[in-house]
Amino acid sequence: MTPVSHAAPLRADCIADSAGGLTFDVTAAGTTEAAHLVLRHREGHEEVSLPLTPATTGRLRAALPSSVALPEGHWDAYASVRDEHPDRLVPGAMEVHPSASRVPYETRGGNLSVECRLGPTPSRGAGNCATSQNGPALAREPVLPSY
Repeated sequence: MTPVSHAAPLRADCIADSAGGLTFDVTAAGTTEAAHLVLRHREGHEEVSLPLTPATTGRLRAALPSSVALPEGHWDAYASVRDEHPDRLVPGAMEVHPSASRVPYETRGGNLSVECRLGPTPSRGAGNCATSQNGPALAREPVLPSY
């Protein structure tokens, strides 16, 4: 049986930009020396750890640049600020660019997750949401010129 935490859940505000970058602002009271944000791939065993650094009073920030590759799928968000064991994050305010390829969302259980989407543009690598250069969608069938 998992012990129940009596501490308030950690809340993260998110910004998802059009280039594939994500910024997480975590509300955390007190000082933290080795805080980090963890994204865990739900379907695999992959994990990405990002340092959480002081942003403003009571807030820590982690940035996931577009240059960091994430395979397509759903990534659950955790933060370790109180101890070694990461706690599940709950979503706060979310600002998502309409063409973002990494989209934060609230799960049915009220937790924060990120969906990494692949688009049909040729500049995106297969299986990688790292480089999201948004352009016109490719047609599924070739369009022949009409003379």
